[in-house]
Amino acid sequence: MDSVTVDHEAQTLIASLLALVAKSDGGISLDESLRIVELLRNRFQLMPGEALNMIARASDELSAHTELDEIMVTVNDNLAPAQKEDLMLMVLSVISADNQKDAAEMKLLAALIEGLKIPDKVMNKVYERYFENK
Repeated sequence: MDSVTVDHEAQTLIASLLALVAKSDGGISLDESLRIVELLRNRFQLMPGEALNMIARASDELSAHTELDEIMVTVNDNLAPAQKEDLMLMVLSVISADNQKDAAEMKLLAALIEGLKIPDKVMNKVYERYFENK
């Protein structure tokens, strides 16, 4: 278990980013919600209700005041490179949850890769891990 698993602030940060990714195509679909719940449960050993509450809180907070730049600064300040790699794997999973390629999601993915300073070598590893599990 790493520090993020027990750090509620980091958990909320990750849930917020995943909610932002899901919302980028106009709203959070049922498939995206279910995928986020699954990811949060697996990553943080949460009960389904805890994961749903975390998504609801993160989604509410996002609509109120959060900008992508703010989240990226916080992620860069608080997550280690390996944790950001895991986060990008979760982001890919959320983007693909509804089996639709959306330009807004692809644009957001590119912005995240740049803003989180993810090297190409690391993103290639993320893509390999993602497609290996498909």
